Amino acid sequence: MDDFVLFLHFLGLTLGAAGGTAGGLLMRRAATLPPDQAATIRALGPMLANVAAIGLAILWLTGLYLVWGKWGGLENLPTVFWIKLAFVGLLTVATVIIHLIYAQIRKTRNPALGARLAKLGPVSGISLLAAILFAAYAFH
Repeated sequence: MDDFVLFLHFLGLTLGAAGGTAGGLLMRRAATLPPDQAATIRALGPMLANVAAIGLAILWLTGLYLVWGKWGGLENLPTVFWIKLAFVGLLTVATVIIHLIYAQIRKTRNPALGARLAKLGPVSGISLLAAILFAAYAFH
């Protein structure tokens, strides 16, 4: 069972990284396009954010299972795990804020709010990479 849950954990990681990376790359590309083409590309942003959020949710669910099912609880985890968890927390907060911004854009139809997304993209990306790095050290 632990192996299957670990598979699901890696699937969540893949979805989260793919959605976040694709969204970031496409938004950078959209900034260089004429407005009509940029609007088409930017319309993909919410879908990719949802893919990333689904991946993050899978990571949380499977991670909690693995912490208690495989490692016997939080008290058995190394200090570096807590550093990893801090970056996962930051990534989670950034993901929630990204979804709130997309909701505001949908509600107000004001695409200028998208400028806020450009600031959160690097936070998300760096948090993801740091969480992966510290996970490698925590669980090797």
